[in-house]
Amino acid sequence: MQNKPSYSIADFSPQLFWDVDRNKLDLEKNKRFVIERVLQRGSRKDFNMLLGYFGKERIKEVVKQLPWLNEKDQAFVHVFFDIPYNDLKCYIRKPLSRHF
Repeated sequence: MQNKPSYSIADFSPQLFWDVDRNKLDLEKNKRFVIERVLQRGSRKDFNMLLGYFGKERIKEVVKQLPWLNEKDQAFVHVFFDIPYNDLKCYIRKPLSRHF
């Protein structure tokens, strides 16, 4: 069994957490926030660190509960994590387009 890499918030791109105090973020305690930010704004390197730290299954479970992802990010997680669209909370809660 491989050991989990020891990453910290400081290892991720600074622009991901520009609006919060990075010193107060903890990868475990704030995993939903961190996963959401990396999916929405992270680089390939950020994503690979996320995978190395949390693993695909833990990320997949968090992703299913995210309230919002744009359509591109929804398509990515659908394919990469093999999650049916109807299992994504953000897909089910998608606002209906208005036709006037």
